[in-house]
Amino acid sequence: MFEDNAVFEIDYEGKAVRVSEHYIGEQRVFNVDLPLRGKALILTVTEGPKGKFWTSVPQGRQADAEKVGPLIAWYFKDKKNKA
Repeated sequence: MFEDNAVFEIDYEGKAVRVSEHYIGEQRVFNVDLPLRGKALILTVTEGPKGKFWTSVPQGRQADAEKVGPLIAWYFKDKKNKA
């Protein structure tokens, strides 16, 4: 089942970038509109031997995931602190 949730913007490389949060079953994913990089970037948090980390779905855009993922986390942390 695919459910939509939040739509928000983050600042990425000096530009406002649209991000939408979705759930596929219980998996939380983020669709990041990066038109200058081609296709949208789909991100999720997963766990590996060294702990949790951001990754792209499908794999292959890890460099973007490592840059954008923390900005998404910061957005939610900032939102929580303001509440």
